[in-house]
Amino acid sequence: MNLKIYNEKIRLLDPICLPIFKKNGSTGVLLIHGFTGSPHDMNYLADRLYQSGFTVSVPRLPGHGTSHKDFLNSKWKDWLRRSIDAYIDLTIHCDKIYVVGLSMGALLATIVAARFKSPKLVLAAPAFQVTDKRLPLTPLMSLFVSYTRKEPPNFEDASLNKLAQEYWNKIFIKPAAQLYRLQRTAIEHLEMVQSETLVIVTQKDNSVPMSVLDIIRSRLKNQFKTVVLEKSAHPVTNDIEKELVAEKILEFFAQ
Repeated sequence: MNLKIYNEKIRLLDPICLPIFKKNGSTGVLLIHGFTGSPHDMNYLADRLYQSGFTVSVPRLPGHGTSHKDFLNSKWKDWLRRSIDAYIDLTIHCDKIYVVGLSMGALLATIVAARFKSPKLVLAAPAFQVTDKRLPLTPLMSLFVSYTRKEPPNFEDASLNKLAQEYWNKIFIKPAAQLYRLQRTAIEHLEMVQSETLVIVTQKDNSVPMSVLDIIRSRLKNQFKTVVLEKSAHPVTNDIEKELVAEKILEFFAQ
């Protein structure tokens, strides 16, 4: 990308979409947001981890937080490359690095943790399985349509409304096909994970079913710890039980 265009995109980024990096202790935590999300989804957890002595990094994945046109031009390997780069950047500052991923970010976190043998891995609402049965069809559907429109949610926060108009008023077929490819790759990498693993799921998740635990159980060689939430919707790191999620992750890291 032309440097001038890149700088202009960064200038136009809403502050809630900016990457987060906070240096504290010698243990780092890489936090990876989800599909159509942004670093904002990890902001509360990043603050809690930083206050508890961790160095934290929340990269903004390519195509996210800017515009739906950027999103349509991004691919799963772009998202993975940014996640890997953020992990490598943390190695400059930290002796060891834990990885946390939300939804699609959990797929990326799995691949990163497997490749770098991260000591600890947290999979929050991990999208190894989704409730939308059309996902396997998206590689074919994407040949004919990039997205379809839907009614966007409405927020009091102007920044969230801006994101809603770009990302949450559409069903993205082309990027969903990339998500499906990433999903297949991440499931294969589950067998390579050596990390101690914490899986967080919620009973009210409309995107990822509870049966995702069966996929993880069948592929992951090590036993894993599970937290089952009762009130949260899909974005568990930024929803009604975010305090509990942060506490459970901090407990897991302290063990």
